[in-house]
Amino acid sequence: MAVRPATIADADALEDVLADAFDTDPISMHLVPDSRRRRERLRIGMGHVMRRLYLPHGGAWTTDERDGVAMWGRPGDPTPSALEQLRDLPTFFRAFGRHVPRAMRAFETAEKRRPQEDHWYLELLAVRPDRQGQGVGSALLGATLPEVDAAGLPAFLVTSNARNVPLYERFGFVVGDEYDIGPVHVWPMLRPGAG
Repeated sequence: MAVRPATIADADALEDVLADAFDTDPISMHLVPDSRRRRERLRIGMGHVMRRLYLPHGGAWTTDERDGVAMWGRPGDPTPSALEQLRDLPTFFRAFGRHVPRAMRAFETAEKRRPQEDHWYLELLAVRPDRQGQGVGSALLGATLPEVDAAGLPAFLVTSNARNVPLYERFGFVVGDEYDIGPVHVWPMLRPGAG
């Protein structure tokens, strides 16, 4: 299965992948409780993050069929300034509605628990539901982890879906100190650096 860097031309299709893949994810259900609006709100929020933070810096990968996407943050990637974050607020209100404070607390909790040392961060790995279990997630990880290893740094992720843990373990991630975001249990996972 061919994996390549995603481009802006892939963005619309990958927004659909993100929304479909995370529609029934526990953290998404907590942050966007309205099941009738969840898919569209996820498309807005996750799509914005992909377009704003990952596509411009070469941090998003997909397959030729665009049936999955992995979004990786590298050490040293630019972070939004306070002004840029303020400009993002209307989009986050469109995505989370009255649950923006809940979402901000969740993001802050997860951010505080990231490793202090330099590391790569797998923000999101999403596979279209009808393609899950067919090797798409493995292909995305298998294609990007050599770049992580070449940097000699650890990789980190957090999942709120227990069924994802074995996939990440097969690629060398180890569960760390588990915690809860509101009512949702999450598994932080660290993959030691290759250096």
